[in-house]
Amino acid sequence: MGHLNWTSESIRWLNDIFEYISLENPIAAEAVISGIYQRAQVLLSHSEIGHRYRPSKRNVRILMYGHYRIA
Repeated sequence: MGHLNWTSESIRWLNDIFEYISLENPIAAEAVISGIYQRAQVLLSHSEIGHRYRPSKRNVRILMYGHYRIA
């Protein structure tokens, strides 16, 4: 089993997401960030899941998080 390396950009995004949500609901902000972190853990056992970020020479993966509804 491998390990996850969060890019500096992804950490900035997580901080921005947290700050934005916490303006209205700090508890929800914590839950969302925790959910994103938990979602990323799937990469430990399925390292090829999600979309590969092609501009990077490293194996950077993009995963979707949340609930999506098609109208």
